[in-house]
Amino acid sequence: MSKFLQYTSIKAVASLNYTHEVFTNSSSIVSSIEFDRDCDFFAIAGVTKKIKVFEYGIVRDAVVDLHYPVTEMSCTSKISCIAWNPYNKHMLSSADYDGIVYMWDTSTNQKVQMFQEHEKRCWSVDFNRMDPKLLASGSDDTKVKLWDWDNSHSVLTIDGGANVCCVKFNPTTRYNLAFGSADHCVHYYDLRYPKKAVNVFRGHGKAVSYVKFLNGTDMVSASTDSQLKLWSLGRPNAISTFKGHINEKNFVGLATDGDYIACGSENNSLYLYYKGLSKHILTYKFEPGKKLIEKPGKDDDSSEFVSAVTWKADSNILVAANSQGVVKLLELM
Repeated sequence: MSKFLQYTSIKAVASLNYTHEVFTNSSSIVSSIEFDRDCDFFAIAGVTKKIKVFEYGIVRDAVVDLHYPVTEMSCTSKISCIAWNPYNKHMLSSADYDGIVYMWDTSTNQKVQMFQEHEKRCWSVDFNRMDPKLLASGSDDTKVKLWDWDNSHSVLTIDGGANVCCVKFNPTTRYNLAFGSADHCVHYYDLRYPKKAVNVFRGHGKAVSYVKFLNGTDMVSASTDSQLKLWSLGRPNAISTFKGHINEKNFVGLATDGDYIACGSENNSLYLYYKGLSKHILTYKFEPGKKLIEKPGKDDDSSEFVSAVTWKADSNILVAANSQGVVKLLELM
């Protein structure tokens, strides 16, 4: 009960924009936000083909909401996902719409490695915490690929049988990986025995867009069936189902600190759940975007959605962004 009552509101402490090109009609969806190893910096990436890195402390303490990235990297394709290396502070990986996985050195803004085997759009990338040289990616070509940063060719391929929307290593083991796919399932593998899944978790009604681990034995999944589900690795059925947010067609972001779960929604809001309750406990609504030419009588933000969220480790701070490229530093109060 004390956990459930711990937070009573969500307050925005800073705001920034993914793009400053105000006079373009192009989309500015932020598809991924991630903190680095020490949570000194966070990177945002998306459809404008740029990865921008901001210093958390400067954004947090600024008197005026006018923020510039400390570094920026330009890509040739829209970016779907980024992941920081858990060992090398300056190493960042990105996955893009061309199916390419890049490794970046953010201290020099240089590409240091390129993995180019996926045949379709790559949706997700993740580093192994126990072996930081290992990287996994998932793609619309139905493949999950495992990479070693010293080798330009994949070291393992798993055929998921359907479009792979997300990949995530178990943070407590070197050999275990979960991925969600268009077959409505979460697949859990031991990489030492890659021919068959250790378990397949069924229960979602549509594609599984995200999987995140709360700890070494529990994980949460998000789907375009407007539901989150909590799974225990030792049980075939979901422990809990979380409902309240709207998610029918977009990637809306998913993050957890182990107790609380945050996800975006297609009503331009962020939803916060507690793992022991099926109904959301808090929401934060983004303001509707300002358009240069407003249509008479048109005053809704029905097409806007929260598109990415991440948790600052061991804190009450979230960073969330929406499809208009607005990024908010949020504090749970």
